[in-house]
Amino acid sequence: MKKVVLGSMMFLAGLISTAVLLAGTMGNDWNVNGELSSFRNMAQHGLMPAFYIFVGISVLGIGIAVWGVFEKKE
Repeated sequence: MKKVVLGSMMFLAGLISTAVLLAGTMGNDWNVNGELSSFRNMAQHGLMPAFYIFVGISVLGIGIAVWGVFEKKE
């Protein structure tokens, strides 16, 4: 049960962080020359490593939660 709660909280934290980062970089334009401006802006300002870390936290969190659900109890 503890792993499920920990994994769920990690997933939620990563998901919210990713959403805030994407929403913050889309504030000026949605689309510039056919390219999504959020990813272009993140690349220009050096925020891509932070984006990858937040996505990694989300994936790790959902993995821990699923592991906790299917773990056999003694």
